[in-house]
Amino acid sequence: MHWENKRDPEESILLVAVDFSYCSRLALRKAKELQLLKDSRMAVLHVIDHGFVEQCRRHRLGIENDIKKKLFLGAKSKLRHVLNKEGLDERDVTMMVCEGTPCIEINKKATEIDADMVVIGSQGRSGDMKSIFFGSTAERVLRFITKPVLCVPAKADYQTK
Repeated sequence: MHWENKRDPEESILLVAVDFSYCSRLALRKAKELQLLKDSRMAVLHVIDHGFVEQCRRHRLGIENDIKKKLFLGAKSKLRHVLNKEGLDERDVTMMVCEGTPCIEINKKATEIDADMVVIGSQGRSGDMKSIFFGSTAERVLRFITKPVLCVPAKADYQTK
């Protein structure tokens, strides 16, 4: 499905942020549920963390363009796999992959596509120092977003597939 600038005013758009974790799969399931309740379009976004690309480059794992290409191709393949596994037809979902800082890119895409809601998994409190001082991606998205956000916790009561 290709993103179109024109949309039915009654139609809502759900932006689902996916990092391939268990929590993001739960977020995708919840978005699928919401999509069935109200006729809406779904956009699924994966952000390749620019910091990871830089880390790969610094460790001389390849040249930057090759690293990015490999990560983009891998992310698109994983998105197709996850959508298929969750019973979503990729023709009915807009798949997006971009590079940057995840919380910033999620906010930018939500604005660009005029999403009515962002659905994101929340892993809860993490023990690593980065999360303690700066918060999780979900928490950082919430700091700056102007759109409604549904954070789906890791302990959401959904059947595991």
